[in-house]
Amino acid sequence: MSRPIRSIHELGALVESAAQAEGVRRGDLNPGDVLMLYTQNSIYTARVLSHNKFRVSGGWFDLNNMPGFETTIVGCTWGGSSIHRDFVASCGMRTEFGNRVLTSILQRVVRIPAPILN
Repeated sequence: MSRPIRSIHELGALVESAAQAEGVRRGDLNPGDVLMLYTQNSIYTARVLSHNKFRVSGGWFDLNNMPGFETTIVGCTWGGSSIHRDFVASCGMRTEFGNRVLTSILQRVVRIPAPILN
């Protein structure tokens, strides 16, 4: 039995969406920058420690008594198994942290550059 053609179109739509997606990319960030991630269910704060190391608070981390947890950000996903590794946050997508925590859908992302912070 062959797979439905519809799957091919869905994959094509996913690839096209990934090419057109906008958000905060790893290369946009510097140590000390802070990301405010507003999701459907929570608010996360992620301070950039290095290229791919973050100190994260809020949401799942606070609920599990782990504020200030140091982890990586794997990338962004639409909720399936494919992940856009260049993005750390993109509205309409979910952020996946290195400890496998997946946010709900991002509604708003605010990047605060380190020089603005004290």
